[in-house]
Order: sequence, then C-alpha cells, then structure tokens
Amino acid sequence: MVRRLAVSMIALSPMAAAQWPQWRGPTRDGAAPTRTQARPWPSQLSKLWERDVGHGHSGPIADSSRVWVHTRNGANETVACLRLDTGARLWSASYPAPFEQDSSAAAHGCGPFSTPAFSGNRLFTISVDGVLSAWDADSGRFLWRRASGGEFGAAYPYFGAAASPLVWRDLVFTHIGGHRRGKMETPGAGAFVALRVSDGREQWRWAHDGPAMGASPVLCEIQGRTQLIFKSKKNMAGLDPATGRELWRIPYQVAMDNTIATPLCIADRVITSDYDAGLMSWRVERTGQTWTARPSWRHRDASLFMNSPVLAAGFVAGFSHFRKGQLFLLNPHDGKIVWRGDGRSGEHASLISRGSELLVFLDDGTLLAGVIEREAFRMTRRYRLGEANTYAHPALAGDLLLYKTGSRLAAWR
Repeated sequence: MVRRLAVSMIALSPMAAAQWPQWRGPTRDGAAPTRTQARPWPSQLSKLWERDVGHGHSGPIADSSRVWVHTRNGANETVACLRLDTGARLWSASYPAPFEQDSSAAAHGCGPFSTPAFSGNRLFTISVDGVLSAWDADSGRFLWRRASGGEFGAAYPYFGAAASPLVWRDLVFTHIGGHRRGKMETPGAGAFVALRVSDGREQWRWAHDGPAMGASPVLCEIQGRTQLIFKSKKNMAGLDPATGRELWRIPYQVAMDNTIATPLCIADRVITSDYDAGLMSWRVERTGQTWTARPSWRHRDASLFMNSPVLAAGFVAGFSHFRKGQLFLLNPHDGKIVWRGDGRSGEHASLISRGSELLVFLDDGTLLAGVIEREAFRMTRRYRLGEANTYAHPALAGDLLLYKTGSRLAAWR
C-alpha cells in the first residue's frame, strides 16, 4: 500500500479546508476528504439549483457558503460569486477579453480555461490571454493585475492560458509569457514568477525556460522539504517556493507542446504524463544539499492528454486517451498497469478520489461512482448530469457536487 503524504497547499481555515478552494481541490491532487460515515449512493442525485453562468472550461471553486466561477460571456470574461445554498448571485465583474482560438481547437472555445484560487479572502484568476488578477472575494472589488504582454510580447500559450494559479503563504505563483500568434513553432520567452499576494509585486522569478504552458503547478512535501513543481516548455523543475532557488530540473518536452496533465506526488515520487509521451515516474532524492530527480520507470501502455491522475486505494488511477478513452489503474512503485477499463469511453474525464472511492466525470455528461479494487473499478452508480463536451473540473463542497456543463452550473446533492 502506498502512503500519500500531505501536500502543502493553500493555507486554509478548518471550515474552508473541507471545501474546494482551487484547481483539483484542497490539496490540488483530485483528492476529496473521505466521508466520515459510509453511505450508499442514491439511485438519483437531487438537483438543488442550476444557473446560467457563461462558457469556458474553468471549474467552479467553493468555501463553506459561496461559489466562485470564471466564465466567458460574449467578448467579455466574467468573475462571479454565488450563494452555495441557492445559487443566487452575490456579485460579478466583467472585462473585455478578446481572443481568437486556433481552428484546430475551435471546439474548445475561447476560454477561460484556468480555474481560480481562493485564499485569505482573495480570489485569483488567470484570463485566457494570460492576465493574473486579484479580487476581493467578498465584494468582487478589483485589487491588482499582472500581465506579461508588455514584457515578453507573446503573453499566453498558443491555445490560451490554461494553468491555474497557486497560492502558498503570502505568494501566488504563475507562469508568464507565451507563443506568438500564428507561429506555434517559434514561441516567445517567459518566466515562472512568485508575486506578493497583497499587491502583486514580484518576489522572485525562474527564467531558465519559457514560455508558459498548460499544466498547473503543484506543491509537494518531499523528505521534509516543500517543493514547487511545474512544467515549462522543455523542462520539469522543482524549486524552493520561498526563494525560487532551483532544486532540480529534468528535460521534459512533448509533441506540439501539449503539456497539460498536473504532476502527481506520492512520497518522493513525481508521476506524470502528456499527450503521446506515455506514463513516467521520477524519484526526487537529496544528498547533502544537492537534489536530483532520477528516472524510476516509464512506458506507453497508457498515456494522459487532457486528464490528470489521482491516488486511490494506494494506486494511481488515470484516464488514458489511448483506445479512444480508457480508465486504468497502475502500481506507483513499478508503473505496471493493474487493470484497464473499457475503451471508447470518451476523450476526457475528470477524476476525484475519496479514499478507495472514485468519481469519474466523462466528457459526455456522465458521472460514474464506484470503488477501486485490485481486480477492476466496481461501479455502484451511473448518473446523467449534463450534455456532451464537458471539460470544467467539478467541485465537492460538503454534500454538494458543483458541476458545470456548457454555460450552466448546477449544484447536486
């Protein structure tokens, strides 16, 4: 059995920690707090409310009483706060966000693609054109903004900014820079930066490789040291989040810069995948003051594209884009595939784990609820929640499931 270490993420109050304050939940790894009392899943979920909030793949986030969404309405992006219990709008703020999507990704629209982060009563969003904004979470008052267009010219990735902001202590992290429009093969420069939460002032930057990419950064506790781990255009790196000092760096690049999957940390292992690169693992080790990331295993028995893995029942569960979409389970120690589910399950799935429970949100609007077992995924319930082409990551807030499909956000009990 694999022991999952607690990952240092946003500093949260006990109440907020039980909710969904950022990309992929409280610890940014798709893991939700386990239920204190095991209860069977109902035959039907009860819809508490549903609201039209706008388009985009950005997922909802929530504390104990509020929901925040970042969406597109026509030529504008909108940041809004809703009541968790009724869906009533408490405030909203809109700003122009013109964006022309490449024809190869037209089906995914014009964003936003980045999920907000909530910490210390501040809300942080990244627009489709790569602008990081800070808002007062109570009132929606705009606080400060950081754009990179003036510095690097190319301000955002080719298909639009998709990485989600990460907050740690008094710092918020983001990757700035991007690709020149119409010239994907000649990207511009960029840097990974730490900005002060209070006023957006830059505290440090890592500028060894640019530009910004689609994968979101994570914080991992490895051998007692908090490390900030992220993917750039040609590398994956681990930094000291307080100072920006590079601890280790390894070459990492995939075809067409399709770097999307969020890295998963399990003890001293970093597991990830992207596009056609297959699955891979490194062990992060320290000798004295020197850190290294050594290859542990790698194979192409499965691969992740627009999906990120989760830890469930001591195994890594993922959704491969091979065989036209397939759930799989692997052993994180040796990388061996334990089992594969049915093929042709869809292009994308968002996964949430709760101990041995696994929630699989397919892109056709289907939710599969079940349990991870050594032999297979034992599905207990199947629900229909929405329409096809659903990519926004769901959120769990207490006994409510927040699920966005198209322009509609619904709360299911």
